[in-house]
Amino acid sequence: MHEAGFGINTDILETNAINIALLIGLLIFSFGDSVRTSLKSRQDRISDNLDNAANRLILANFRYKDSVEALEKVRGKAIELQREKINELKKTKNSNFAQFQPYVVDEVKALKDLVLGQYRSFDRQLINRIFSFYQKHENKILIGNQKQTSALTR
Repeated sequence: MHEAGFGINTDILETNAINIALLIGLLIFSFGDSVRTSLKSRQDRISDNLDNAANRLILANFRYKDSVEALEKVRGKAIELQREKINELKKTKNSNFAQFQPYVVDEVKALKDLVLGQYRSFDRQLINRIFSFYQKHENKILIGNQKQTSALTR
């Protein structure tokens, strides 16, 4: 008679423990080499991938460093070119001002004389043209000075 419940069967032949042990041993013997070679090849692939990734990282760091250096050179060159352009514009402005200053002084003097009544026979359109030319010239000088001031403050 069997008793119901949970218990441990200690009869080795009845539990097939020997058959299971033999089956596990046979499986290990049969497939052990293929599993080892498969694991070894997988380990080698992973190792190669890690080495390649490390090499790519080193190469990327070198490229990044070179790019940063090139960027700094370009920025320095851009600043240098801006300074050269500002100096060139200053020279051009000064030479243009020196070139046109006598004409402007003469025109202003003529306008003053006209206003004072010495040259009453001038045509009104001529007076307006002279005055507008003087205003344009003064505006250009003021704008140029403002641009230079703003460029130097940057």
